[in-house]
Amino acid sequence: MKDERRMTVAAHQQVDPATVPTGFLTAHSAINNVPASVVADALESGRTDVFIEHGRLAAREARGFRTSPGPVFVIVQKGSLSYRDAAGGQCRSKGLVANQGVTAPTGRAHQLVAGGAGADFYAVYLLPRRTGPHFKEAAPPPGC
Repeated sequence: MKDERRMTVAAHQQVDPATVPTGFLTAHSAINNVPASVVADALESGRTDVFIEHGRLAAREARGFRTSPGPVFVIVQKGSLSYRDAAGGQCRSKGLVANQGVTAPTGRAHQLVAGGAGADFYAVYLLPRRTGPHFKEAAPPPGC
């Protein structure tokens, strides 16, 4: 008998595609130092759940620290962002302007903080199949 158990996955409200203009949402945006292992791990099973989020933060608004079960590629479209995380017990901050991006590795706590004019950005999540929420709130890492 076939096992019919299924994992419940959180529903995410999707934007009606008829309300989004056609064309590229971003193009030729630069993300440097993308670890190939991060992408390989996300695609290891040959299956992935993809989420594409359009985020907007008001001037100097910050999202809380969060983690994700897969890599997140963040690309700034308008304004500026600071990407904050920690390594070696030191808080790091990377400034990003339009057409620049960053990779948030799997499981690493990170935060986005908008610059003085606010920010519009896209976040592309590559997650293992049926892992549940695309992020979890996290405590600030030591040093942040």
